[in-house]
Amino acid sequence: MKKIVFLLAACVFFSCDDGDLTVEEIDLENTASVEACTIINNAIPAGTTLLFKINGAETLILEVPATLLINEATTTEENEDGDFVPVPRTENLNGQASCYYRSLESNITNAYFCDQLPSDIAITLEYLAVSGTIEVVSTEVIDDETMLPIAYDHVITFKNVVFTGTNGQDVRNEEFNFGEVRTFVE
Repeated sequence: MKKIVFLLAACVFFSCDDGDLTVEEIDLENTASVEACTIINNAIPAGTTLLFKINGAETLILEVPATLLINEATTTEENEDGDFVPVPRTENLNGQASCYYRSLESNITNAYFCDQLPSDIAITLEYLAVSGTIEVVSTEVIDDETMLPIAYDHVITFKNVVFTGTNGQDVRNEEFNFGEVRTFVE
């Protein structure tokens, strides 16, 4: 009987979770909108290089080259069905572009990114995109009266992204919609 109790106690002891944080999926797709430090009339300047999404105490941070979010519509090409489809601008992650997922000890606002003094909020878990591609499809927003472009809408999508966490865990996303931003025409 003592052996059975000992074995049961050992099973319970060794099967307990050690409390490590893990993330099975990085998904702020539907819970947060894309933000930047400079926003004027719901639009950001062309060439913005830092975008982020905040959902309470978690955030997704995207750093891109200034040449990715430009005031120029992406080209189109004809597919096999005779339809014209956009040809996105692309950038490799962990090259000229970086993406981070962070879980923090408390809720944050855009001040976490935009204030000059660094935040004292501790990062509890961080994942870095070590591979994958960013695709941006840009379309003109035309003024109805002048028929001139007044802004550009940019849809940002990640393809085949692998995030590696500070805990050693990998999270893979075949396709992930980061979101949409608008740049204004100056």
